[in-house]
Amino acid sequence: MNVLMLDPERVLVEKGETAIHEMYRRIGITPIPVALRHANSIGGSFHCWTSDIRRRGKLESYFDWSKAGCP
Repeated sequence: MNVLMLDPERVLVEKGETAIHEMYRRIGITPIPVALRHANSIGGSFHCWTSDIRRRGKLESYFDWSKAGCP
């Protein structure tokens, strides 16, 4: 699972990761499926391929693990 949170309501997810799409829907986050044709050939995906150079605000998590069935 390699995703990129856009904001508290939306996340970029690999198009073929349908189980991950459903997990996000269950917790109220809209998955945006994107096909990355060459992801496996060069390694990584959305999160690995992006890096903040400037960030405003505080560090926060948009993910409530308990709603996803995780401890």
